[in-house]
Amino acid sequence: MSRTLKSTPLLVSSPSFSSPFSLKTYAAPHSTLSFKPQKSRAAHTNISNKSPLYSTKRFTSPQNMLDNTSCSSSSTRQNRWTLHGKTALVTGGTRGIGRAIVEELVGFGARVHTCCRNGSELDKCLEDWNDVCSGGMISGSVCDVSVGAQRQELMETVSSNFDGKLNILVNNVGTNIRKPMVEFTPEEFSTLMATNFESAFHISQLAYPLLKASGEGSVVFTSSVSGFVSLKSMSVHGVTKGD
Repeated sequence: MSRTLKSTPLLVSSPSFSSPFSLKTYAAPHSTLSFKPQKSRAAHTNISNKSPLYSTKRFTSPQNMLDNTSCSSSSTRQNRWTLHGKTALVTGGTRGIGRAIVEELVGFGARVHTCCRNGSELDKCLEDWNDVCSGGMISGSVCDVSVGAQRQELMETVSSNFDGKLNILVNNVGTNIRKPMVEFTPEEFSTLMATNFESAFHISQLAYPLLKASGEGSVVFTSSVSGFVSLKSMSVHGVTKGD
């Protein structure tokens, strides 16, 4: 038996799962165990390609996945995966990882509110989502999470939209200034700390009453590899995005 570290695409797919958004694959390093083949135990060590956990079937077009009321088709999804009736806030959900999280949560049946600093970018995303999603599953508001007053306004909006209850908080927002640590100005340092660290801490505080009221609250922080591996020109970013 040997243990190796590989980086392979992780594909989330299931014959009974449907989502209105295009499928994305992500590469992530993970440990694998390799065994020498044994004829007497071959039937127990081989994994069938027909297993839904290892399915490589791709989702069909978004239009074929929509029902009459929402983005999700919970009637055809295994109950253990459904987020039907749950609510979520994802900060910085208009691009990259944040957008992928928004679309995944909605695909599982959750109602999602997101935010970003750019109003036109937010409007474009909401327009795109509404083209394939009905029923008010996704809402958004303009917010610079590095500003305390705007964080307060964001949480007031979320509370109003979700009747004072929140099931999932994803602190996703993050930014970086790439330069040697010795060249950082106090203003640049403050910008990274306020955007990446202070915002996540404060929004979690503000969200606590809503998470508690839901009875099933979860908080997720999007970290970075720079938090545990030394990367060039990312020392301050690593401090704010560590595990």
